[in-house]
Amino acid sequence: MTDPLATVEAHLAAFNSRDLEALSAGFRDDAVFATGDDLVTGRRGITAFFADAFAQPLRAELRLLRSVVDSDTVACEVAERLTLDDGRSHELALATFYTVRDGALARVKVYREDASTFASGSDP
Repeated sequence: MTDPLATVEAHLAAFNSRDLEALSAGFRDDAVFATGDDLVTGRRGITAFFADAFAQPLRAELRLLRSVVDSDTVACEVAERLTLDDGRSHELALATFYTVRDGALARVKVYREDASTFASGSDP
């Protein structure tokens, strides 16, 4: 059995390097990815979701602060740094929950602070 935390760390590394192929390979075919705004199902849908996100001028980088592993579930506190093309950046707190099966992500749920003010160009 693959270490669930190692699977999550590989996902974060692929995300931060914008390696769409590695990121996609880390999900099961029937995976579910959910945020407060989005619910994406299946590896193909998740790959398209991240391809679109990586094409945006807003760049995100994730930093794992703490994690708790319980069987196949990894609960994480994550810092997300958002950077615009003009260099302005803002850090948000995330709570993420990953379910890992057979060494791949089966379910990801992300709880994020509201970044809409920053993304729209207003002062946070």
